[in-house]
Amino acid sequence: MGDSSPKFYMSKVLLDHFYKCGDKKFLNIWQAFDHQLRTKNIPNYILDEDFVALLKNSKRPKNLSGNYIKSLIIDRLKQLRKQYRYLRLSLGGGTDSYSLLKYCVQNDIYLDEVYTHMVSLSPNTRMNLEFIPALNYAKSYVGQTIGSVIQHYPSIKECEFILEPGWYKNLKWVRGSMLPIRGVAPVQNLYKTDLPIHDTLTIYGFEKPYFIKENGIIYWIQLDPGLSELMGCENALPLFFDKECPEIAIAMAFAMLEHSDLSKDFIGYDVQPALKKQKILHEMGLESTGHFFIDHHTLGKSLIDCKSKKNIMYQNELVNHGRHDIVDAYFKTHKLIIAQYKKMDHAIEIYENDLVKPVSRISQKIPVYQDFFGS
Repeated sequence: MGDSSPKFYMSKVLLDHFYKCGDKKFLNIWQAFDHQLRTKNIPNYILDEDFVALLKNSKRPKNLSGNYIKSLIIDRLKQLRKQYRYLRLSLGGGTDSYSLLKYCVQNDIYLDEVYTHMVSLSPNTRMNLEFIPALNYAKSYVGQTIGSVIQHYPSIKECEFILEPGWYKNLKWVRGSMLPIRGVAPVQNLYKTDLPIHDTLTIYGFEKPYFIKENGIIYWIQLDPGLSELMGCENALPLFFDKECPEIAIAMAFAMLEHSDLSKDFIGYDVQPALKKQKILHEMGLESTGHFFIDHHTLGKSLIDCKSKKNIMYQNELVNHGRHDIVDAYFKTHKLIIAQYKKMDHAIEIYENDLVKPVSRISQKIPVYQDFFGS
């Protein structure tokens, strides 16, 4: 069991990021778009200003080996174990969360809970394939360095939020820029636990660094689609954006640039040549899952999330349960969004069959030079 000695803990937002539209802040892009309709101000994505300030003028670490960055991550995990009464890992099955899981197990860092939100309504190996390797690894350590492993299969009841009018603007269901079809937003998953939520830290393993190149200068950035899902969530920590240990983000950024193809104007792990990905992964202090289809993001992804293979299977599952109304309501939401926002600047992208997603937004840009972050 976890150490029962007193801990210093409190319930608070650990990464303060939001959309700013004019002089107002929003935790949901659809609410921000409504404000844009009234004011003509375009929402900007503001990543935690304290975190960004810590990155500025930071020097390139003298040691940029994968083992050094791995040690930074492990040391921080050990500190968090001492600081919080309960430690919980949100396990997505990819390289980031798998690495955190493995480092906890290998270094006797006790996890009270490992939580995964499954794709299907009931056990289905094909639909949940990306989670299975990490889950099997975690289960083998239950009773040792892990308290419990939770595989949450959503119920039909949980899927009915899409039937509520304006559900995509409701902070109970959606933070950031998501249009979640399966109720998988972290804001919901945070509370699917029997642990005392105010005494519990949930760790997330996303995202890897992103960069853009403008006029020959490389800038560190963050894109809003993934990380923004945690907007306003208390005791939720994306470990690579930890204000108490910015060295992790700094080292990972320089390591990625050291080993990436820099010829394009957008630089990210997911767009790197396949032959480089394993090298980049290890040099950033992360671990391979041992499965090419997971490490290389070849899981039937689509520009529009609802058209990815796993989400199409989920839609078919609902239909087989006689709940075509939920699927229909989701696609009607896309049409409603188009009608509401299609004439606005820098708001939505419309794809075939009246499917839509918000235009991706980038955070504050920080120039990255040979030996330091700029200001």
